[in-house]
Amino acid sequence: MSSLKQNLDRAWSQVQAGWNNLVSKASNALTHFSHRKEDEADAQSRALLRSSPEWGLLAAEVHESGDDVTVRLEVPGLEPADLDVEVVDRTLIVRGQKQISHERKEGRYHITECAYGSFERRLPLPAEVDPGQAKASYKKGVLTLELPKSEHEKVRRIPIAKG
Repeated sequence: MSSLKQNLDRAWSQVQAGWNNLVSKASNALTHFSHRKEDEADAQSRALLRSSPEWGLLAAEVHESGDDVTVRLEVPGLEPADLDVEVVDRTLIVRGQKQISHERKEGRYHITECAYGSFERRLPLPAEVDPGQAKASYKKGVLTLELPKSEHEKVRRIPIAKG
């Protein structure tokens, strides 16, 4: 009996460690999707919206190099026109609206894990950037932004003369 208890304690400890790791790594990626009653007109869409989660995972990567900051944000199921992107101070703000797909006209859903509605994701940037020179692309559900650093943020090497 003691061996069984030790094995259960060890298994529970591993579950807790895995959960804590997931929360620490992905907690910032959890994004709130807000639903409004007028978002969907037909009854089936409203029912799906009510049963869908209010939180979704929008995972991001922020990479800094000498002259720029590159941001990749996973926003599947959207079109570029569904997104609004801006930089305020050292924060990248991505807003969007994920609509319910109207491909299915009959039947009913048994699992709804996709989040729908309006969302806003804020990502702190490691440096001040020049949004006027930014480039954005969207491919296979991933928004990629290349944000050049502002001139005073760029790293400049100072050559040393032999003397």
